This record gives sequence, structure tokens and C-alpha cells, in this order.
Amino acid sequence: MTTSINPYTKHEKADASAQALLLDEIAEGVLVRNHQEVVFANKAMFSILGADFENPAHARRPVDDWVHPADRQKIEQSFQARVSGGEAADQYEFRLVKMDGSYVWVSCRAALIDWAGETCVAAYITDISSEIESRNKHQLSNDLFKNIFNVTPDFMLLFGLSDACVIDVNPAFLNVFGYRKDAVVGREVSTLNFWSDPTFFERFLEELKTTASITDIPAALTTRGGVIRHFRMFARRIDGVTEPLLLMTGRDVTEEISHAQELQRTRDAAELSNRTKSEFLANMSHELRTPLNAILGFSELIRDGAGGIHLTDKHGEYANDIHRSGTHLLAIINDILDLSKVEAGRLEAHINLLDPIPCFDMCLRLIHHRASEGGVSIRHEFDQTLMLEADERLLKQIGLNLLSNAVKFTETGGSVDMSFSRSKDGGACLAVCDTGIGMTAEEITIAKRPFGQVDSSLSRSQQGSGLGLPLVVAFAEKLGARMTIESEPRQGTLVRVFFPSSVVRNREAPQAPEAMAS
Repeated sequence: MTTSINPYTKHEKADASAQALLLDEIAEGVLVRNHQEVVFANKAMFSILGADFENPAHARRPVDDWVHPADRQKIEQSFQARVSGGEAADQYEFRLVKMDGSYVWVSCRAALIDWAGETCVAAYITDISSEIESRNKHQLSNDLFKNIFNVTPDFMLLFGLSDACVIDVNPAFLNVFGYRKDAVVGREVSTLNFWSDPTFFERFLEELKTTASITDIPAALTTRGGVIRHFRMFARRIDGVTEPLLLMTGRDVTEEISHAQELQRTRDAAELSNRTKSEFLANMSHELRTPLNAILGFSELIRDGAGGIHLTDKHGEYANDIHRSGTHLLAIINDILDLSKVEAGRLEAHINLLDPIPCFDMCLRLIHHRASEGGVSIRHEFDQTLMLEADERLLKQIGLNLLSNAVKFTETGGSVDMSFSRSKDGGACLAVCDTGIGMTAEEITIAKRPFGQVDSSLSRSQQGSGLGLPLVVAFAEKLGARMTIESEPRQGTLVRVFFPSSVVRNREAPQAPEAMAS
């Protein structure tokens, strides 16, 4: 193909001129070609190409430059066949290259015409880029659907809404139900013998006639070999075709249901066992404490020589060991019973407005002897102006457990600080800080679990149930407070219990004697 020319440079004959003027006004692109020469191109053609109709350089551009390289051979073969009287398609599609380098898809209808007394080929060009794009998207959608239809593990069934006859099924359907495809296609869905409930499909179909989709409907279906399995059914109506279609899918959830049921049975058994254990221990307070108290009482009498009992030093040492071991065992039993009450939901709190300082002083007195034996110094600082709405027993337990843990895991020469002060939010904070072995973040998590004990040389040498911190957490929550732990190995531990402002009160200042007298 050769060059195009300005459409108004070759209008010697009146009929050609009239044809050109007429063709310039139509919206369809028109190109007239005489052998290797383009003798006319209308304004619409230049618009399709993004070219300037008045620009001679654009008008005289070689035609090959307008045609996409991949389509040039097809266009040339069609032209040669047409002018030589051979067979050529009346309409075909190809790409034109625009001035900006992009390309546009066009539909071309070509025919032989008489142009100014000469036989030429006229091409009528229509921009079909949008149609091609839509067609490509539709094809991609079809390809995706076919791929999904064929490879999904869920079974799929496509059938007509009006007659319920099967149009197609995927391989998963054939595998699940043991059918051959030719034995399914064309049959009514209701005649397929896999509905455990014969009325299910009718109800399912009626629902789909009034709604566009149905999701996650449970159904029991009879699969290959007569085995009943559980499925979750989904369906969607497909409109925009000759008649509405329905796509039904089924996901096998038999194993999921079985696993969930087994998990629920295990959970129920564990909860029952735990509840039984907690209730048993919570009810065993008297039965466990009474004999231990007797052992402790008689071991004290023997150790102290009461009632004229005279023992050798060795026997006195034995009695002291019995008393010390019994005391330790009673403390562990008390912790276990308290935790059992928490787990059984039977932990009671008797809330009263109280002065917390005597509670903390008592904790310090109880722990003083153990701290002295371990060479650990204890310091304290309490805000005397604060009152708490709390349970006295639980408050003492919190303070004693925190002090006991701090002293237990602090080496000789270390120190423990206990403080009670107002917090920034108007509440109060009980803090116990030690210079002990400390913990990593993972060890803190372990220590907060019931019976959790951090594995270190010092912790292994200490006796304990591992219930101190879990009980503090439970007691604090019962009082509406929360516990935090900050710790680093070999740097010590800081445990704080924050009481909300709603339970904190200011101590009333005592009235002056004059005011009282009045």
C-alpha cells in the first residue's frame, strides 16, 4: 500500500466531488482505495485515527503506518483478492494505529465501487474498541467460570429455572454422587436420587424464584455408595440469558461437623470435670483444715513442752519440723481452696469502707520473720489519707501474696519496697517492688497461670503452690482492680494493683475540739 492524499486534491469530476461531500458528512469512517493509492478518506476516518484532517502531513502518511503490523498482511490479502475478483470477506476486524501510537479495533465492510470512472475498493470503518473490550471481558469471565466450575472441590449443578432440567455438572458432582455426565444432563434435578429429604429441592426452588440467591443452607444428601453426608448449599439465579438459570453448589462439611461435635463433647467433659473438681475442693474446706489444725496445735504443744512434756532436743526439732511442714501444707491448701472458689464462681467479697493501712501493716508483720531469715530488708510507704471500699480479707490476701512472692524470690542482701499511694486517675495503687531474680515476658505469662512456676535455680529451691499471682489477679478483679507486672531478669520485679477512683475515698479530717464542743 502507498500513501494517502488529501481528500480534496483529486476531485476533477463532479460526481466524485459530490460523493466526497456526501461521505464527509456521515459518522462512519470511509476510505476509498484505487490499487495502491488512497483517493479519499472522510473526516470521520481521520477522527478514528486521531489525525488532523487539515494537516497535509497526516493526510499523506503511508497507509501501512495506520494499520497494526500484525494485521497488515491480512488487509493486503483481502484487498488483492477483492480487486482480482477472488473470494474476500465482506466484513472483518483489524487494528488501526492512531497518531499517539495507541491502537483501535475497527470493523470493516468492504466493496468494489465506481469512483470517478475507476473501479476502487471502499472500506466502511466503525470503531468497535468498546465492543472488543466488552467481548474480551465476557470471554475472560467465561474462562474463569469454566475453570472454577471444573476445578472447585464443591459440587456444582447448573439447571433451568422453569423446567429444572440439568444443563451441566462439574467433575466434583460426578465424583461425589457417582454419576456419569450423560446420565445427568437433561434430567430434572428432582429425579436425581440423592435428596435425603424429598421436599428439600421443591422448597429450595420456590425460594429461588422470589430471591436472587440462597446461601449456607444445611442439607443431608445421599452420596456415592448410599452414604449420607452433610453439605452447606448455595444457589444463585443467573439472568440475562434466554431463560433464567440456577447455579447450585454444595460444600461437604461432614468432617467439620464431626470435628466440631467431638470438640464440643471434649469441651463439655472438660468443663464438667473442672466444675466437679472446683466444687469438690470448695466443699472440702472443713474436712481438710480441721485435721491440719489439730496437727498444728498438738505439734505446738509438743514443741513448747506444754503440760509438763519433756523432750530431748532432737524430739523438739522433730516437733518443730512437723509444725513447719503442717503450716506450709495449710497455706497451700488455703490457696487451692481459694482458687477453687474462684473457678467455681463461689468467691465472695464483703465490700465495706475500710482503712487499708492496718491490713498492709498486718501483712508486713506476718512476712517480717521470713524476710529476716532470708536477709531481705523491707521498706514501706503508705498514704494515710486514702480509704478503700473493699473486702478486708481479700485485701490482706493480695498484700500478703505479693510480699510473700517478693521475699521468696529475692536473694540475701536484697530489698522489698511496699507502697500505697494515689494514682494519676484519682484511684489508688498498691505496689510491691523487689530486687530479686526477675522474669522475662514469657516467664511472666507462666507465673500468672494457676500452678505456673518459673524454672530458675532460686525458684526451684523455694516451696510454693504457684498460686500467688493467679490469686492476686482473681482477688483484684473481684475488688474491681487490675494487676500489672513489670520485670526483667536479674533486675527485679514491680507488681502494681490499681484500684479505680470509684472505690477510693479521702479520709475525713478529725474535727477540732472547739467544733466538737459546739
